[in-house]
Amino acid sequence: MRSFLDDLLGASGLDAMVAHRRTVPGAPAAFAEPERPLPQALAAALGARGIERLWSHQAEAIDRVRAGADVLAVTPTASGKTLVFALPVLEAALTDPDTRALFVYPTKALAQDQVAALRALALAASPLRPPSIEIYDGDTPAHRRRRIRAEPPNVLITNPDMLHHGILAHHAEWAPFLGRLRHVVLDELHVYRGVFGAHVHHILARLVRLAARAGSRPRFLAASATIGNPGEFAALLAGRPFEVVRASGAPTAARHVAFLNPVGVSPYTVAVRVVAAAAGAGLRTIAFTKARRVTELLHQWLVRQEPSLAPRVAPYRAGYLPQERREIESRLFRGDLLAVLTTSALELGIDVGGLDLCVLCGYPGSLMSSWQRIGRTGRKGREAAVVLIAMPDALDQYVVRHPELFFGDAFERAVLDPWNPMVAASHLVCAAAEEPLTVADLGDGGGPAARIADGLVDDGRLRRDASGTRWYAFRRRPHRDVHPRSAGEPFTIVERASGRVLGTIDGMRVYHECHPEAIYLHAGTSYRVLALDEDRREVAVRAVRAEHYTVVLGEKETEILERLREDRIGEHPVGLGRLKVTVRIRGYQKKRLFGGETISEHPLTAPPLTFETVGFWIELPSEWPAAFAARELHFMGGIHAAEHAMIGLYPLLAIADRGDVGGISYTLHPQLGAPAVFLYDGVPGGAGLAERGHTDLRRLLERTLEHVASCGCEDGCPACIQSPRCGNGNKPLDKAACLLALGGMLGRETVVAGEATAEPAVSPAPAAPTTAPRRRHGITRRAAAGD
Repeated sequence: MRSFLDDLLGASGLDAMVAHRRTVPGAPAAFAEPERPLPQALAAALGARGIERLWSHQAEAIDRVRAGADVLAVTPTASGKTLVFALPVLEAALTDPDTRALFVYPTKALAQDQVAALRALALAASPLRPPSIEIYDGDTPAHRRRRIRAEPPNVLITNPDMLHHGILAHHAEWAPFLGRLRHVVLDELHVYRGVFGAHVHHILARLVRLAARAGSRPRFLAASATIGNPGEFAALLAGRPFEVVRASGAPTAARHVAFLNPVGVSPYTVAVRVVAAAAGAGLRTIAFTKARRVTELLHQWLVRQEPSLAPRVAPYRAGYLPQERREIESRLFRGDLLAVLTTSALELGIDVGGLDLCVLCGYPGSLMSSWQRIGRTGRKGREAAVVLIAMPDALDQYVVRHPELFFGDAFERAVLDPWNPMVAASHLVCAAAEEPLTVADLGDGGGPAARIADGLVDDGRLRRDASGTRWYAFRRRPHRDVHPRSAGEPFTIVERASGRVLGTIDGMRVYHECHPEAIYLHAGTSYRVLALDEDRREVAVRAVRAEHYTVVLGEKETEILERLREDRIGEHPVGLGRLKVTVRIRGYQKKRLFGGETISEHPLTAPPLTFETVGFWIELPSEWPAAFAARELHFMGGIHAAEHAMIGLYPLLAIADRGDVGGISYTLHPQLGAPAVFLYDGVPGGAGLAERGHTDLRRLLERTLEHVASCGCEDGCPACIQSPRCGNGNKPLDKAACLLALGGMLGRETVVAGEATAEPAVSPAPAAPTTAPRRRHGITRRAAAGD
């Protein structure tokens, strides 16, 4: 693999782009035995699979599970985490056939991938009467669902959606299963963050509540990729403390890593070149992109450049139908495909066989995701290669300039807000419909659950009994209106001519990606959006040959609804609170498929998108606009640039996509009566990111100032202060003013008209009037101008 990289970088003229190279050495296995030997049947079953000894982390986890602890294994990809929970569960089922276990996977594809291995292990351990294992999800036929409910298996495999809609909503039919439930397994725990994590928190709380009423108290077994706060995050998600197993005993293969930083050429052109060269050399390759649209575009470009590869390369992303996804997974596992271009959808633990090369088309946004994706290669002890192709944005450029960050152990934190009011309210109603809520369920009257329940009573969604100790739901089945993966009901995308369902899209993104005349990409084909039906929540599309894609334009504003916390950074007030954000889409651009140049701009009528969320703001002195103007610096351009740069580096604090955080800059905010910069969670109700940023604001500002100051551009560029999502076309921006603003926020610059402790780092921009009207700017992916 080292030779392949040498040849690739030399022959393709990519050597000038190399920003960093190193080899990450492999590590030998570390073995251990559980304190009490495994049952002979299980040990023999493992031996039949070629497993003679357990790795040290597997043995440690099994001992902790046997001791009655809730256990979380946090080890790398391909470290055998499945056995950490499979062995204790099968041991319990072999000892007591009446025990039951629930395995919860975040996706149906991952559940399908795991069930065959679990069944094979169960059969090998008990050939005559193996523990029964069944999948219960949206793809399970109706007749089989009835049989599973009537005769619950020892191990039931499902996902959060079906647990919510199909099991908890019909818990009376599942009482025998719930009453014998001993273990709840949560695989890929790190996926349950943000809004999805808030939903899962309440789904698990309802599961435990109903199991207790049925007579059982299950323990949790969980597995996660490496994150910065595994124990804290698991406890927040499941509502109980976990014992964390961190030290992996699994062997690792050597990996040869190259960072490429393209200059003067599109990173996507470089990505296509690398994938084409690897596939042409017969190397099995997986290329990860940051967005669904990019996945589809790269596939189109690759096939156009190398038509002979068309039968052996494929795109893969969320939104595909189950049969499409599983066919691609199967072809990749069999080796029929030489390359797959994918979003994070293939980041999870689906076994796609041993791969040789991982191409990261842009830094994935976190160390966790990076090493999850890299872990797809080098299995079975083979050396592998990794090529990271940096995008011209702040986060990618920061990582390329700080490679020690990429190869270090300072993993980002995972966050969620279990008391997102929209999410929590919907699940309290569901819980009350399952079994009336009690004072014990809601906790302290001053706590969030009790406050939300009081609001639900006022809204007529719950009814309190005369004694004031029980709460009832008015509806029998409120579950159908709750969608665990989004803040609202999704839209279905349908090909008008055939009636074929192409996929789904959530209500926060539909106006950005599926407005009339938008180009929607699916499975390598371009579709023009013909109509968006809000009442039916349906998008009608038609296949077309298009040489462009579309991007919306817009603007937004925010209002402070409630102050939750007030602090200071230096002399500047900093607030955390509930905000109301309004997004107004005003048009869209057509951009050339190759190159991304703007072809044309068109007006677009869409309803304003208004939602409440959580955010923080930095209040700036009213004298600053005049002080900046005295230095011939554009104040609005400075704070707008600082907002862009802060959001660009936000994922260094917590695992998040850039679009998960929005921002708005004001020269004069009407409520504060002063200039301000707002950053907020880009989803209704909040996701915990703003609170994390508020807590660690000084570190965010310090990193942002260092990064902008170290960028070699003169006036600002995509690597520091420009944003591809800015609804105002990155105007105005002023790099020198940005440096002064960040320095002033940190107290390193005295921003007083006529004097400062340091000169601006670059030449000043043209003067701007101090009475410029207020402007609104921001870049959230789900609900923002410019996305």
